[in-house]
Amino acid sequence: NSDEYISELETKLNKIENQMRSIAKKMNDIRLIKSKELSCRINSELQDLEMKKAEFQISIREEEKFNVNGLDNIEFLIKTNVGDEFKPLIKIASGGEMSRIMLAIKTVLADVDEVPVIVFDEIDTGISGKASKAVSEKMKIISNKHQILCITHNANIAAKADYNYLIYKKIENDNTETNVKLLNEDETINEIARISSGELTQIAIEHAKEMRKAV
Repeated sequence: NSDEYISELETKLNKIENQMRSIAKKMNDIRLIKSKELSCRINSELQDLEMKKAEFQISIREEEKFNVNGLDNIEFLIKTNVGDEFKPLIKIASGGEMSRIMLAIKTVLADVDEVPVIVFDEIDTGISGKASKAVSEKMKIISNKHQILCITHNANIAAKADYNYLIYKKIENDNTETNVKLLNEDETINEIARISSGELTQIAIEHAKEMRKAV
């Protein structure tokens, strides 16, 4: 009868839910271990990127209802200054900070991340020459498996690019146009020299050539 059929279905459902909870518990155990490992590696990258006071953390909360992650609600958290509270990564206001945090994450996940194109904007904001060198080296690592697009005014970062484009404005007939030009190698060296020293001197050009040799 219908009552027996419903009872049989409920028994099967309970059995399946128990199996799902068992699998979800195993997933949670693995995540707890790997989240600590991942956080440690990302925090190490943040140190290299001159974010000495920043700390990355992964929050894993177990929910009552199942979702695509099992029973886990996973959130990336960050604090950028000592004494700050951890906040969701999506609430970071500074474009430069967000870019460097994402660079740290992408560096660690470079081999498994399937995102084909990554755009970095303002990544050179407020960083030293030492940090910009670290940034450029990490971006080069990521570019081995991903297409990187980066808007920068930093010579170290520009020098590592396979292709350099100059973005400039031109005024014609009282109208301002924004233009983009693909630079050849000589033009690339001149632009790197210009943003490096502020003027196009022979010393700056020779320095730019040396930077390009390290690509």
